[in-house]
Amino acid sequence: MEPAFASSPTFSHENKQIVMITLTQMVKYLTIFFFMLSCYHPFARGVGLLDDVDSILFVGNSNVGSEGGLHHHFRRTVAKASPPVNLATDWVSMYGASALDEMYTDELVARVKNGQEDLFVICSGADSSMRKFVDLVQGVNKKCIFFAQWSENPFLPGGDIEKFRQSTNDRMIRLKKFEQTSGIRIVPIGLIYYDLLADPIPYNGLRRDYLFVPGGSVQNDLGIMVNLAALYTGLTGNSPVGLPIWTSFPDELVHALQERVWAVIKGWEDDEIILKDFDKFPKGAQVNALKKMNPKWDPILKDGYKVFYVGNSFIGTEGGLENHFPRMLKEVRPSMEIKTKSEIFWGRGLQSMHTESVRNEIASKENDLVIVTSGPDSLLQIFRREIENAGSKMAVHMTWGWNPTINRDGLKGFRNQTQRIVQSMRSFEEETGVSVIPCGLIFYDLVVDPPLDGLREDWVFMVENIHQNHIGTMANASAHFAVLTGKSPVGLPMWDPYPPELVRAVQERAWKIVQDWKKGEVNIKPLSE
Repeated sequence: MEPAFASSPTFSHENKQIVMITLTQMVKYLTIFFFMLSCYHPFARGVGLLDDVDSILFVGNSNVGSEGGLHHHFRRTVAKASPPVNLATDWVSMYGASALDEMYTDELVARVKNGQEDLFVICSGADSSMRKFVDLVQGVNKKCIFFAQWSENPFLPGGDIEKFRQSTNDRMIRLKKFEQTSGIRIVPIGLIYYDLLADPIPYNGLRRDYLFVPGGSVQNDLGIMVNLAALYTGLTGNSPVGLPIWTSFPDELVHALQERVWAVIKGWEDDEIILKDFDKFPKGAQVNALKKMNPKWDPILKDGYKVFYVGNSFIGTEGGLENHFPRMLKEVRPSMEIKTKSEIFWGRGLQSMHTESVRNEIASKENDLVIVTSGPDSLLQIFRREIENAGSKMAVHMTWGWNPTINRDGLKGFRNQTQRIVQSMRSFEEETGVSVIPCGLIFYDLVVDPPLDGLREDWVFMVENIHQNHIGTMANASAHFAVLTGKSPVGLPMWDPYPPELVRAVQERAWKIVQDWKKGEVNIKPLSE
């Protein structure tokens, strides 16, 4: 049947051809127009950045390297994403650098020019510093992307919400202009952090600064999840909702965070920089009183004590046990108030900790309890004599073997290292009567005999790292509470929203191992065949 307009005397066969040609041309021109528009739209620049990329180098400070490293998380995640992408990733460690200009080193320049990396993920900084990096990378025909760092945790002592708002606003406006003028994509992580803190995910039990390690401005596991989702979207243009994660948070919380990341980035691509008011926050979970019980042994720790920690990252990581522990004790019922101070020797062993400042602090006689990280028996004996001469008590924080996923001998090596540490600390405690907190034994036990299904092999560690993650910190805090008070840690409040069944399982396991340890029993479980 002929179309209705064909019967009109004004529409000849030639007229119909002209109309069809015109329509075809319009479609063609519209296609070209929208293609050109997509090329100039900022969001489109993220799409395809992983095309022809085999290796990525991350350049940044602790905002990249903490929590096991964004580079490790990203590589694992995209390998499990749909569609999967197999990449090599690395990180140039700039832990102490506060400004991007400090990261522009001769070593890094040589790495960019001569290395195998195809793409560079770089912390944001001053415009001049970012332009130096862009010129460097483009000069060798490679690609880069910047992620906008966040402002300092506004809930730290002395923090200010209005300053946090102004700092975020100024930074994001500047970075949006940089993106528009340079053509280099900015991933607006700082804006996402602001949005999530001003308008928190409605999930029960979140603390006010739930993206940071307690007492700091460095991201925790939830912050890493947000960073990962934002970077994935920036590099692929795809929604991050449903991305695999590497820590056991509840699905509904993960989903909500990933959806928020997606929403903020879409707004950013429409040139929207919206800073919400800090006017609401869901109430946290109520802290239940611990089960009332008499101490199983004489407590070392008492209300009002002053505690001095001497250790390395096995105490100081994740916001520091010296910060977690007193905060936790304030929330138990009945509560305990202790004052803590610490000297944390990052990257060093006990041999480097017997410094003049540490000796002076011990000799001051101002501390009721000194907690020292484990190490050679001869050094621990020196610490013991000085601590006892000052009239203080001593306890030892037992460290652990290397994460089995990066251990040269895998689980076998992890077990052998645990055996050596445990035997040494068992002998020291028996010889001196100094209480040892068996954290290393607990780590081993939790790894080789996980209390729940579905946990990754190194679930108490940061990904591909020797350090404890927040679950590992939870295990350490439980062990310290048990040894130092003689009471069960089951029911202690924790600082990140892990499933209650996981928290309880960790606390129950820690309590069992501590009780066995105090009886003189050591069970280093065999590895399954």
